[in-house]
Amino acid sequence: MGDTRSKRHVLRSRFGELSKQERRELRKAERHLFVEAHKREAAERARVAEQEKAAWRSRDFLPDAGENGPAALRTPRSFIAPSHRADSGILGLSYPFLADPGLGTKGTLVGRNLLGGSAFVYSPFDLYKAGIISDPNIIISGKVGEGKSTLVKVLSSRGAAFKCRSYVPADVKGEWTGPCRAIGGSAFEIGPGMLARINPLANPIARPPSISEAEWVITSRNRRTMLLESITERLLNRDLWAMEHSALAYALVQVERREREEPTLGQVVHELFNPQTDADGRVPEGFSSLAEVSAQSREVGHALSRLTTGALSGVLDRRSEGVQFDPSAPMVSVDVERLRGNALLDVVMTCTSSWMESALMDGTDSRRYMIYDEGWRVFARPPLLRRMQEHWKVARNWGISNVLVMHGFGDLQTAGDGGEASRAMAANLVNDSSTVISFRQSGKAVDSAKEMLDLTDTASSLLTRLRRGQSLWRIGQRMSLVQVTRTQREAALFDTDEAMVSDGAA
Repeated sequence: MGDTRSKRHVLRSRFGELSKQERRELRKAERHLFVEAHKREAAERARVAEQEKAAWRSRDFLPDAGENGPAALRTPRSFIAPSHRADSGILGLSYPFLADPGLGTKGTLVGRNLLGGSAFVYSPFDLYKAGIISDPNIIISGKVGEGKSTLVKVLSSRGAAFKCRSYVPADVKGEWTGPCRAIGGSAFEIGPGMLARINPLANPIARPPSISEAEWVITSRNRRTMLLESITERLLNRDLWAMEHSALAYALVQVERREREEPTLGQVVHELFNPQTDADGRVPEGFSSLAEVSAQSREVGHALSRLTTGALSGVLDRRSEGVQFDPSAPMVSVDVERLRGNALLDVVMTCTSSWMESALMDGTDSRRYMIYDEGWRVFARPPLLRRMQEHWKVARNWGISNVLVMHGFGDLQTAGDGGEASRAMAANLVNDSSTVISFRQSGKAVDSAKEMLDLTDTASSLLTRLRRGQSLWRIGQRMSLVQVTRTQREAALFDTDEAMVSDGAA
């Protein structure tokens, strides 16, 4: 081959001296060489292509660019992509067609899943049973008029169809009376001039068969003691002293001894001002005389007397009337709207909550909502905040989903006296709530929400751009974006100052 090429080179250099026949032969030889070179190059390309094809077939996952040519978007092999880790912002751009699968079909239809387009169904009881969340408690926050109250009414009223009972111990704005009665529940209205009254020290239901008499007595006394201590500390604006604790507990025991069925606040106040010896004629242990008991209990008595005189006289200090509690009713509410301007409204809310909670401590029903609307009024005080924290922790044992409605997470950071201990208790409420629902927030509240919920920059910025009725749900370790919907009938029942604009059929 080398000789042929060198000879062709010599002939080409003398091309002008060649004859016509020699020139024709030279061109023929050059064409032959060109064809041979093309065949060799084609054979080499075919060999490389076959090697690449063999390497392609040996892979067990698709390459980054996918299949080539006609096989694009199709492959005979299983799609096993190499693992890749990135933050949600990057993945959202790389895989824009990912959708939230939702929480399944068990539970109450709430609205539409904006991340997947499907219906959004939620039940804290079913999710807890499935192990998706660690507790059934719910916290709902958002600016006024964004749909918080509508969401709670949707959960409670639709949940009644699935045997979920709801309890509203303090309806501050009187907005639960209509929905409650519309589904066959009971709504009690208390306040000046109203016939109904509630005795917070009474048990609204008879002793359940599952609880022994001795256990019932101890449980009832512990509840009453916790309530009296909480509201007394709130009224005194300080912690009780040790001897005041003893004097208050002694007064309660004495009243229970004489009034076995239904001790009242009025009787406890009278006992604090007029202490008596016990059934054996002895003074309480730790006191030298009844005079010492009276000295230690006098300030406590004056504090509690604020609930038995003035505007609150006859509301909480006497035996219950006109409030027949039916634990089988789908919804029960206590309307305290007539006391809305009272400086002790948070104490009233605590008393009505304790009265209603006492009917739910049997644990016989595992699907019950305890709704604390305007809950920020209660946890604004350290004693009442401690009491609420205790109820959050026993929710699983009682089969209760506590629902706390507030304006923003800034309320929790300034809870109680604003001190470190109060902020820690408020933070524990969030930690003990697997479901946290956030409607549109103001700028300052977003910073608090980002810190307490450990939100990403994307999620926290979304809180300022949510439309009315839209909410961001943190359910365990999952996040969902939900549009709450309601029927026309629900729109008429739920219409309040905080109602949504969207009236889509549910």
